[in-house]
Amino acid sequence: MNLFEKQLLALHYNGSYITNFDLKRIAQNIGIELDLADREKMLKALLKKVQEENKTPQLIQAFTKLLNERIQEYNELSQLHPNAKEIIGSYIQKTKATIMLLQQRLRMNPYE
Repeated sequence: MNLFEKQLLALHYNGSYITNFDLKRIAQNIGIELDLADREKMLKALLKKVQEENKTPQLIQAFTKLLNERIQEYNELSQLHPNAKEIIGSYIQKTKATIMLLQQRLRMNPYE
């Protein structure tokens, strides 16, 4: 697994845990069949199929939508739990950075 894939899947780096169900739903939303497996295998297969089918913009849009939903959830949690605002804020920052990373990295071939 390359660094980009690790960053995308690791909560520590991206601020939002992306489940294998999330990956399957993203694939379905952009018209790609993806079998349930472990997250690493699913992400590799998804990135490969996206590249083959020239669906990078759709993938960026689908991931961005998912991560923006997570940011909205974090904002709601931060309002409900003001004492956790600092911790939640760090997850929001990481998630926003992940959106930017996706937009940069997925415009390139991840297998080069």
